[in-house]
Amino acid sequence: MGDWETLVRPKPEQAAGYRAAGWWREETFLDDLDEAARLRGGHPAIIAYEGRDRSRTIDYAELRRLVERFAAALAELGVGRGDVVALYLPNRWMLTPLYLACHRVGAVGCPVIPALDVRELSDVLTRSGAKVCVTADRIDGTDYGARLAEAAPGSLKHRVVIGDAAATGAVDFEEFFVRTPWEERRTVEAADRLGPDDPSLLLYTSGTTGRMKGVVHSQNTLYAAVLAVSVPHRLTADDVVSIPNYATHMAGLTYACYMPLLLHATCVMQEAGRDMELLLDLMATHRVTWAYVPPAFLVSMLEAQRKEPRDTSSVAQVVSGSAPIAPRLIAEMREVFGIPVRALWGMTENGAVTVTRADDPEGWAAHSDGRPEPSMEVRIDAEPGDDTGRLLVRGASQCLGYLGQREVYEACLDEEGWFDTSDLARDDGRGGIRITGRSADQITRANGMKVSTLYVESVLVRHPLVREVALVGYPDPEVPGAELVCAVVVPGEEPPTLAALHALLSEEKVARALWPDRVQFVWELPRNSLGKILRHPLRRRLEIEYERAVRR
Repeated sequence: MGDWETLVRPKPEQAAGYRAAGWWREETFLDDLDEAARLRGGHPAIIAYEGRDRSRTIDYAELRRLVERFAAALAELGVGRGDVVALYLPNRWMLTPLYLACHRVGAVGCPVIPALDVRELSDVLTRSGAKVCVTADRIDGTDYGARLAEAAPGSLKHRVVIGDAAATGAVDFEEFFVRTPWEERRTVEAADRLGPDDPSLLLYTSGTTGRMKGVVHSQNTLYAAVLAVSVPHRLTADDVVSIPNYATHMAGLTYACYMPLLLHATCVMQEAGRDMELLLDLMATHRVTWAYVPPAFLVSMLEAQRKEPRDTSSVAQVVSGSAPIAPRLIAEMREVFGIPVRALWGMTENGAVTVTRADDPEGWAAHSDGRPEPSMEVRIDAEPGDDTGRLLVRGASQCLGYLGQREVYEACLDEEGWFDTSDLARDDGRGGIRITGRSADQITRANGMKVSTLYVESVLVRHPLVREVALVGYPDPEVPGAELVCAVVVPGEEPPTLAALHALLSEEKVARALWPDRVQFVWELPRNSLGKILRHPLRRRLEIEYERAVRR
């Protein structure tokens, strides 16, 4: 199993306690699929849209058949127990059956968000040792087949492309996975299925050290993460969920792929994740009842609904996270849609940890990020006299560690198993928490994308006109609580333009979402006595500029 042995698993008594409490189980999501196919075979599991066109509707009986076929196809490509299958895909119908096919054949699914470019993709494929990577030929006009071909390390045995696979010499997904009845030609044994505690998902997330961390989850940690939302929000098989976020991100895959499966419910999936007019149309057409929408998208939702009102009366609640939710947004969502907004806080390492719920005061999401289910514990370590401190968590949805980086993960744990999130929080007065910031050098955009400052700085400092550089966040005027990125540069012979910095990042194939939005120049960067850059005074200067602009 190689690097899988570097994981940090719960002690046997902890695991037994999670099972006794019902937060872990002996069954898996494949058992949920078998049950759903038996009891609700004709019920829609996935309703998928590419652009504004419905591409496919899959009921539970067909989903089960697809999983068996895809699992046999993976086996035909030489994928077996412990192998990694990377899924570099937008929100398309094949994501859920591919995740489950990995579980079926004993492989580990490795979702990769399409926002990552060649540089980050190559790092993920190399460090994960992925044997197969599946992508689409084009996404939003970009040639992803060519991007994968460029990024592919020698360890990647097969490139699979949806669409024009021949252009890059890849395996044709439609022909090989969809049309070929591999389940009739080769047997995937029942014993090949992953167990509930086996490594099942590998997600790479931005690290404060500049190196992405490979977060590993089992089906049981994922199950606990699903329950952390489905239970307090009282979701059932009658619900229809919609999540425009990437389903290759922790929140998206948990609540768009696995939660509907556990509930035997329906997910409406859209590839055009930023199209809030489409989201509203789908809410009206398919009578969506529950949606997860980042704060940045709430702004666009409101604009679209005011411009052209739709019947969204089926929607009972909208959940938002990844950045603080402004009180104004919550009030406007109540005014325009007549529904509450629930706040959610979590990480790739643990899914949802805290949520607000129906028994909280009206508009509580503007003041709190919620309280945890009993499956997770939270603790705030504050200095005496200070109500804000580092947020620590532990419990059933906590991941199994970082692949190949045991020492990095263990450095985040104390002797009692509390995980240091690097977030700062305070008590909300009702048994929950309010996130107040981060103690680590990381910037969070309105869409939830986290920018590792050290990673981007390590590229920018190569520019011949950059002597030193520090990335800092500053307030996003469109989404209160979210941040944009400023590159504070000590220039060389002359100051570089923002376009010049962008050109370098483009040449280095750094993901567009990580690029700075503006550049400022200083004679020198502030440092402490040990020489470490002090970002706070740089950030505070930008905040003062923002405050002055708002007053004007």
